[in-house]
Amino acid sequence: MTSRLDELFSPDRLRQNWPMKITPTLEPKQAASHLKIRANYDELQRLIGKNFPDVSRLSARFDALTETINQTFPPDATTDPVDAQQKEAIVVMLEQLETLLWAMDLSLGTVR
Repeated sequence: MTSRLDELFSPDRLRQNWPMKITPTLEPKQAASHLKIRANYDELQRLIGKNFPDVSRLSARFDALTETINQTFPPDATTDPVDAQQKEAIVVMLEQLETLLWAMDLSLGTVR
């Protein structure tokens, strides 16, 4: 009887049923898309810094947005797929940034 129990509960047999964590990898097309998104964000920061001399007031917004973009679109090739909530959070943050930049533009009297 003991040998039957040993056989049923042997680590090798139980290990077959243990779930294996699979780390998703990005397709080359997705990795290129992530790099393009990050490059566009870097260009956005550069342009804002160039056009708004007092952009340091927005550093907290940029820090939060940068953190969110880095988590959503990491530079390495392994990540979970981006879901709609993550994209929506980034869009909302960009819209808030746009509103603040518009207000800064108004205060400078250079509405474009």
